[in-house]
Formats: sequence, C-alpha cells, structure tokens
Amino acid sequence: MQSASTLRVESNSRQWGGHGAAPGDKQQQRSRKLQALHDALKEGDLDQARFAFVSLVNFDPLITQDPLLAKIGAALQSSNLYAAQHFARELKAKGDVLVSRAPLAAHPIAIRTPRGHTLEDGIRHIDFNA
Repeated sequence: MQSASTLRVESNSRQWGGHGAAPGDKQQQRSRKLQALHDALKEGDLDQARFAFVSLVNFDPLITQDPLLAKIGAALQSSNLYAAQHFARELKAKGDVLVSRAPLAAHPIAIRTPRGHTLEDGIRHIDFNA
C-alpha cells in the first residue's frame, strides 16, 4: 500500500503586504510559522512539517525563492524526512534568514544564440555575440 503526498501552494493566497498589519507583525508571524516547521521536523512529524511548510509559503510566497527552503519543500514532497531535517538545520545555522525577493519584471526577454537564432521573441534582446 503506497501513500502519495503532494504539496500545493496556492498562488492566490494572502500576499505579504496585507491590510493594516504592521511589518513587524508580519515578520513575527513568518517567524512563528518557520518555528512551527522546525518543531515539526525536530519531532519527526512529516505530516505536520508538510502542513507547516505550506502554511509558511502560503503566508509569504516570495520566500519559495530561498534555496534551502526549496530543498526542504522538495524533501517533504518526496517524504524524505532526514533530508528535510538536514536542510532545516542548515537554515537554522544561517540564522533562519530567508531570501524573499520580488519576482523579476514581466518583460519578455529574447535570447539570441551565437548563430543569431532567437529563442523567444520579446521586447529586450540579449546578443551573446558582442
């Protein structure tokens, strides 16, 4: 009997910039959600760790760009508790600082190969022949 689990991040979840909450409150909420993830992983509770992870990234979708958090998510998705714990310890060692960047501009980019072929049409062109 196999058990398959899937993590899902809602794209239309609450955004980081909520209504009326002070930035410090948001930081505290994110810290609490991250601590809940650490606690669940420390206890070895895979289901609770998955729930805490989804809660964290739904609260602040931009942090999915953090490499260690992405590794934790991949480990949880593949039910690899040991790997998730390992990456969580690395994250804790760097002070639980998560990369949270705004997405890049929505301008399409075309990349020209050395032979002048365009990989994707767009507004800006990058020519590697220069």
